Amino acid sequence: MRALKEDRFLKDLESGMLAPLTEEVRSDRTLCLELRGSHINIYYRGGSLMKIEEKSDNVYFVTFDKNYFAREDDTVDLPECNIQKKDDIVKWLNVSPCLKRAMDHYFAIHDKSEREFQQLAVRENNFSRIARSTDYYVCDIEYEIGQRKFDMIAARWPSKPSVRQKASGRRLVFVEMKYGDDALEGSAGLCKHIKDINDFLNDLGALKCLKKDMVKVFNQKRKLGLMNCEKDLKNFSDRNEPPVLLLLLANHDPDKRGLSKTLENLPKCPNADLRIATASFFGYGLYDQGVHPAEKFRKCFRDYIYSDSNEG
Repeated sequence: MRALKEDRFLKDLESGMLAPLTEEVRSDRTLCLELRGSHINIYYRGGSLMKIEEKSDNVYFVTFDKNYFAREDDTVDLPECNIQKKDDIVKWLNVSPCLKRAMDHYFAIHDKSEREFQQLAVRENNFSRIARSTDYYVCDIEYEIGQRKFDMIAARWPSKPSVRQKASGRRLVFVEMKYGDDALEGSAGLCKHIKDINDFLNDLGALKCLKKDMVKVFNQKRKLGLMNCEKDLKNFSDRNEPPVLLLLLANHDPDKRGLSKTLENLPKCPNADLRIATASFFGYGLYDQGVHPAEKFRKCFRDYIYSDSNEG
């Protein structure tokens, strides 16, 4: 479960000792706060800048992954890990520019572009100035259940005024992001993820629990000012329409034929509505007009990308 279990944790993030951290995330668009049930993670460029756990009444514990200290001159004297008052978390915020610098150096060696672009999609659709005009909100990233991991879990909530006013019956969306052509195949490729989604959706009990959890996550994030949405989410649709499996394929090289081959060989997806997103004029806003059924996308991709008229 991803929603915070304790009301106290949420209240401390909203107005208590952890409020300076929440305010920092709201004012720094390079950061992303994600709920993890018993703890939270603050992400920077797709990596965990801070992990904050609730240890006991009125005590939280902050950790930073020291593996990010890739260079000797990046090493920082970290503040006390136990957080018992606002001043304690402020000390961590004061060293965060140095921690970010260390992470920048680490990512220059260990490329994490897929997760960084994933965080950009969260920012654009959840709390940027265009968030209320896009048609999707991202509830969670890097969602794990058993041996399966889903890049993002989202809610399709069309921005059309007549639909945006309805807070119930929104559609659940599993989002799989792939950065570059090398990520399309193999043990973590698209075919594997489609199989995982179909297997997961065979378990109706697990799906019901996921929907309930994501409703709570959405509303907790909105309460913290991390969702640019006027309403709480009431529920996901239980009608005869399946969840959506949305593929975000970032920075495909049109000169390579791997994507064409992958699309032609995608397995059937009986338990989810398979769709593929295209950019809206070079951005990461998810608009319905740019989200296409897989069959339609395959045909358009084949006819346009590889037509003789686009050579030379």
